[in-house]
Amino acid sequence: MSIVKFASALAAAAIFVASTAHAQDNFPSRPIRIVVTFAAGGGPDIMARIVAQKMTTNIGQSVIVDNRVGATGIIGADHVAHSAPDGYTLLLGTPAPLSVAGGSGRKLNYDPLKDFTWVTQGVLLTPIMVVAPNAPYKTVADLIALAKTKPGAMTYASAGIGNSQHLAGELFKQMAGIDTLHVPYQSGVMGMAAIQSGQTDYFFSDPSALPHVRSGKLRALAVSTPTRSKQLPDVPTVAESGVPGYEYSNWYGFLVPAKTPRPIVMRLHKELTAVLNAPDVRERLVTAGMDPAPSNSPEDMAGFLAKDQEKWARVVKAAGIKFD
Repeated sequence: MSIVKFASALAAAAIFVASTAHAQDNFPSRPIRIVVTFAAGGGPDIMARIVAQKMTTNIGQSVIVDNRVGATGIIGADHVAHSAPDGYTLLLGTPAPLSVAGGSGRKLNYDPLKDFTWVTQGVLLTPIMVVAPNAPYKTVADLIALAKTKPGAMTYASAGIGNSQHLAGELFKQMAGIDTLHVPYQSGVMGMAAIQSGQTDYFFSDPSALPHVRSGKLRALAVSTPTRSKQLPDVPTVAESGVPGYEYSNWYGFLVPAKTPRPIVMRLHKELTAVLNAPDVRERLVTAGMDPAPSNSPEDMAGFLAKDQEKWARVVKAAGIKFD
């Protein structure tokens, strides 16, 4: 290489490094998108909109919620995985397109463990086992007893094949020793509507069911976490209602495409943590049935998805679920 060409290459490299550093220093200089992989009105959408509103105020740039729905979250996750790693596109991560899809053996155009970088965990949730208000069963034990008299006749809803709600239902079947039919819907909102109208018998809903429980449009039989919900202190857990050891917990978190520069990841972590710790945001999230749980650093989430994948892979294998 000639001296002139070498000097030109060095100059170009210097300009690139300088422009990249400048872009990081000025981040964010334009609107940020939070991609939600499920429909408006569900738990992930509610959480993302609460965070986006506060973050917009804090950073002086618009934070937009972008609902990219389909294939139990895979379409939206794939979009983020292949977006520019510049911090302007975030994924509101949930188990379905990450830990469940990654542990299911499905053919994906992205690797949940390699194509994303964690920014922070967002919230932990208490799923609610709901039924119609006029359902003949008043407890989980009642439902199990009835299901055992009618093998294959009763149904449970979910927000799609491979959704964590689907696997929660399969785990319940396995541990309760019952045979019920899975009915997938395109969203959790549609699943709840199916319960209310009597089209299906039960549903492990995200906390977006809380207003319907409070208004009497749905009845909460149990919560699926190891301990009772502060929002529904009189509602027992599934484990204390006849299925010892049963646990289905849920989470939402924020991720960006892999190779996003660390200074930008850390800036996003700082801003999201500030939002999640804000008293007004915490109050809104807790009222919606979500417990804010930001991580101390992105590194705190190392290994989290791999462990979650292993858990759901065991359920998928035991249930013999086929995705393709």
